[in-house]
Amino acid sequence: MYALTKQTQTINDWIQSLQKTIHATQAIRESRRLTAHKQWWQQFWNRSYIYIKPHDSLAEDSIEKINSGYILQRYMNACAGRGNAPIKFNGSIFTVDTKHFTGSDSGFDADYRRWGGAYWWQNTRLIYWPMLMCGDFDLMRPFFNMYFKCLPLRKAATRIYYHHGGAFYPETIYFWGTYIDENYGRNRKGKPDGLTDNQYIRRNWQGVLEMSMIMLDYYDFTRDNHFASDTLIPFASAILKFYDEHWKRKNGKLHFDPAQSIETYWKTVNPMPAVAGIKQVATRMLRLDHRLTSTAMRKEWRNMLNDLPPVPEGKDTDGEKILLPAASYSDMHNLESPELYAIFPYRLYGIGKPELTLAIRTFHHRIYKQTGGWQQNAIQAAMLGLTKVAMKDVMYNFSETDKNFRFQAMWGPDYDWVPSQDNGAVAMLALQYMLMQYDSKHIYLLPAWPKDWDASFKLHGPGNTVITGTVKDGKMVQLNVKPASRRKDIVFGDNSRALKIYSE
Repeated sequence: MYALTKQTQTINDWIQSLQKTIHATQAIRESRRLTAHKQWWQQFWNRSYIYIKPHDSLAEDSIEKINSGYILQRYMNACAGRGNAPIKFNGSIFTVDTKHFTGSDSGFDADYRRWGGAYWWQNTRLIYWPMLMCGDFDLMRPFFNMYFKCLPLRKAATRIYYHHGGAFYPETIYFWGTYIDENYGRNRKGKPDGLTDNQYIRRNWQGVLEMSMIMLDYYDFTRDNHFASDTLIPFASAILKFYDEHWKRKNGKLHFDPAQSIETYWKTVNPMPAVAGIKQVATRMLRLDHRLTSTAMRKEWRNMLNDLPPVPEGKDTDGEKILLPAASYSDMHNLESPELYAIFPYRLYGIGKPELTLAIRTFHHRIYKQTGGWQQNAIQAAMLGLTKVAMKDVMYNFSETDKNFRFQAMWGPDYDWVPSQDNGAVAMLALQYMLMQYDSKHIYLLPAWPKDWDASFKLHGPGNTVITGTVKDGKMVQLNVKPASRRKDIVFGDNSRALKIYSE
């Protein structure tokens, strides 16, 4: 099969271009093409893996679903992740017609996807987080490229809508950088520029703070200075500048009002995702090699951190301190836990960090405890060392297969469409975090790993680190760290503290 994606002046020009592709391909012997194909997949599977073997034979079927689910989701990423566009969360390249189905999902052709053809940050980002520890850096580039290429347009939109610098990105976005038109509102009569008809996303702009986190992790893992100077720094700088200039100061502190906390709370002041995101991103930008950043940049980021309001906190019914979705919040609409963004994606709290008790208490006070789709509970449980919660959620996600299909990885549909890429991606990342976590210096092994799961694994970490290990009876019995200099930064995680704080 030969394919061509190209815009031409005439049909004839397109056919001629395709013929050139066919001739160039056929000029290479088929045996050479097949060898190259096999070599690509061989190195892909060899660069990362997780295999689990349970102690209890009765658990073998469940564990087999986890093993095969992890492999198949990574396979689907490799199939869909090497083109010009990022992977679509609602079906990827695997959508089929549903004409033989029964129920509300029946009667659609293979081009249909619930939520359409645009990209939704809440859903798309989860596909890419697990690629870091897989070492699948090549699959991440289309994701970065799409958002980065939109930066000039987003700067222009910020200047036109809000008359200041920086760049904001909508939660829902076409690949060329604009809102989905019906979300923005086609009829603009009597509406100020920038005010969307869709209130779920009206001020839900924190997604690109999270993108900055993913880019920072990518840089930490790869140490690619060209990426840092050409992509990470211009992108993250523009995002931070938007947050610095969009809201006024109150008593010397940034005062995010009006604001919203993800899609769930539409009326908030100082929402957790924005505060935690800025705190983490600006701090990490300041840690970059000073040869990559300017004095003016660093001054701006330090001032912003100094002017940042505190992480939102409150008290539970027992008078114990917990994290909050925002300093004040109301008008609830969706099923998210914005207070837990301080744990993931922004990693202010977790294994090896201060106030683990506070974070675990907050997790147990969350309103929405389900998993599946884009729900993050499995990931956050793993990051807090809550092994049983993470185990249960990972098993559920890798078992949530549409019964209309024989192929196991047709997850969902949950909130989206089959195969739901978030189902597999969340379970992948949670499983990785159960085995390994990392910060700016340390790598934590077995922070949330069950003692009755033996395993062999190969995962990537910051600093071009590759860790290969074998786990038996809850302990590392074999460990190889490359480069060897990183061996001193390995910390063996202990989730006993988490278990003592709360019964699971």
